[in-house]
Amino acid sequence: MKSPITGEFPFGAVISITSRGRFIFLNDRLRPLGLSAGQFPVLMLLYKEQNIMQETLVRHYHLDKGTIARAVRKLEDAGYIRRIVDPDNRRAVRLFLTEKGERVAPVLQEINREWEEQVCTGLSRDEKETLNSLMRTVAENSHRSMQHAGAHPDADN
Repeated sequence: MKSPITGEFPFGAVISITSRGRFIFLNDRLRPLGLSAGQFPVLMLLYKEQNIMQETLVRHYHLDKGTIARAVRKLEDAGYIRRIVDPDNRRAVRLFLTEKGERVAPVLQEINREWEEQVCTGLSRDEKETLNSLMRTVAENSHRSMQHAGAHPDADN
C-alpha cells in the first residue's frame, strides 16, 4: 500500500497525522481495559508521580480543566484512581492510583513501547535517539510559543 504522505507535506500535517495515529492505536489497545486514549496520559503521569493535584495535569498537558476533570472522573468511576480533597485547600484535589491503577500501569507502558516501536520501524538506534531529541526540542518550542502567545488551557472557560 502506497503511503499517502509523499512529496511536499507540511510539517504540521505530519505531526497531526502522527498524533492521530497514536490516538487510534491507543484507543484500540486500551478498549479491552475499559480505557481510552484521553485517559492514558493521566494514568502515565500518576504512575510516575503520585499525590499530584488535578491542576498539575491541566498545566502539564495544556488541556482545559473540564477535559481533565472528565478523564479523572471516568478513571475514578472505573476504579483506576482515587481523588482526595486537599485538607489545606478544599478547592484542590489530589490524585492517586488505586491498586487496580498500579496493576495496569506496566501494561500501559508496554502499549506505549509497542507504539513507539511501530512508528520507528526502520530507524537505527541513533536515528531514534536523534528523532526523540529533535521532537522534544520542537515540543519545547511549541510550549514556549503557547506561553508567549498568552495561551492558557482555560482561555475558553
